[in-house]
Amino acid sequence: MSETADIRNALLAALTSGGDERLDCDPATGLNMYGYGPLPRPQDLAFSSSTASTISAQAFSFVETYYAQLLQDMERQPAADIYAREMNHIRADLLRLLGIRDDLDLSGVEAIMAASGTDIHLFAAAILSRQGGQPLITVTLMGSETGSGVMTAAAGRHFMQRVSSSSSVTKGDEINPGDSTMNTSVAVRNKDGTLRSEDEVEDEVRGVVELARAAGMRSLLVSADVSKTGLIAPGLESVFRLKARFGSMLDVLIDACQFRISAATIRAYLAHEFLVALTGSKFLTGPVFSGALLCPPGLVHSLSLRRLPPTLADYCTRTDWPEGWAAQDILPHRANFGLLLRWKAALFELDRFAAIPVDKVRMVMSAFAEAIGIRLERDEAFEMLDTRPIDRNRLWYGADPASWDEIPSIFSFYLRNPYSGTILTAAETASVYKDLASGKDAALIRIGQPVSCAADLNGQPASALRICLSAPLIAEASQGSDALQRLISQAMTALDGVAHSAAKLSARSVHARSA
Repeated sequence: MSETADIRNALLAALTSGGDERLDCDPATGLNMYGYGPLPRPQDLAFSSSTASTISAQAFSFVETYYAQLLQDMERQPAADIYAREMNHIRADLLRLLGIRDDLDLSGVEAIMAASGTDIHLFAAAILSRQGGQPLITVTLMGSETGSGVMTAAAGRHFMQRVSSSSSVTKGDEINPGDSTMNTSVAVRNKDGTLRSEDEVEDEVRGVVELARAAGMRSLLVSADVSKTGLIAPGLESVFRLKARFGSMLDVLIDACQFRISAATIRAYLAHEFLVALTGSKFLTGPVFSGALLCPPGLVHSLSLRRLPPTLADYCTRTDWPEGWAAQDILPHRANFGLLLRWKAALFELDRFAAIPVDKVRMVMSAFAEAIGIRLERDEAFEMLDTRPIDRNRLWYGADPASWDEIPSIFSFYLRNPYSGTILTAAETASVYKDLASGKDAALIRIGQPVSCAADLNGQPASALRICLSAPLIAEASQGSDALQRLISQAMTALDGVAHSAAKLSARSVHARSA
């Protein structure tokens, strides 16, 4: 085997290391539980970034060259020292690309690096618990709008059975026994999938925090911007009213793990002293998984003094936390090259995306949103999921900065049975998704996996699929009108395939009933 092949095989192994079992790839297919592997698949129709994505050919080539240099460095230096040096560069590059290091008011922002977005929620619960001796309650969205393990992690519990150090844990057990961190989750949709009113959601959250305060507990409110289905939830007007009401008894974490927000929006949240959670594996399409928790200047001092439960030593390394933080005291000096390489690929895409003029990004996104909206509205094979416009006016004090992130990039829809006109059930939609994502070598239609949005839609649970834009798709489509039309044409082909698969499944059901 050639040296180049050896390096590539080592890189593939590294890209799927340093996390939990969600990274594991089936030996037969080379794909993980989400249906993705560490190699580029440029032949696929890649519109699945709300779930996960395959690394782009350009990012893979960049990371492959970078990894070869790391291997040379490891012949002369300990791996842990190299990891520390490079992860500090990753942290600095992330803050630089977000414009944080150039903002004097935000110069004190620190970033905690994590193996996944779910790990971020676990870390946030750990460092905020027992502040002033008070137990913590976290308020999150239901799993239909956020990560499936977020509710468990936000309760200070192990959410998988293996952690980034490869140690085994017991899913559901407290990371710090006796800590009594609690979680309550709020639904933003009714049982039929329609949206609850903002006032109704706010009233429910307010009631939870009132009860917590009366019981001597602090609260952490997690607000998604944006959620799995493209929502800001709870709405920002509600978030700011709640923060004004409860003051220091309520912390706010913006779950921006989809990374579908601009650098200016991220900086605005930090300026309001909100924590911000990001991942590189959704909109940016870095390999799954990589996470970062941005801590605003006003919280850095108190958080830097917080010690971690000893069990978190298996989740992260000393370098994953900012220099001088008490959390480093229990953490090992070891390398997690999987996390480093996944962030390296994500930042390659962020750097490429940040170089595109905003007016070009807006043009691509607007054209795509219009085309997809018309198709989903007019094609009887689909029914659009109830949604609402992206509204961040409260964040900007009523100003309206020219940005791209007010334009939706996730489009959620149900599937219809062409024979009966009814919405496919959750089980039927899952079958369609599996059909689209089957096969190892053929070109696949990649869309966001089903989200359980309705517990009772016409007597059956129903799920929505999602077609999504990503940073690499926008970068390619911004090169000219032909490139933009090619993107839209590919999206229409993907939707054709989705409709065809749903029709095939519906036809089989009709034949089975008539047999």
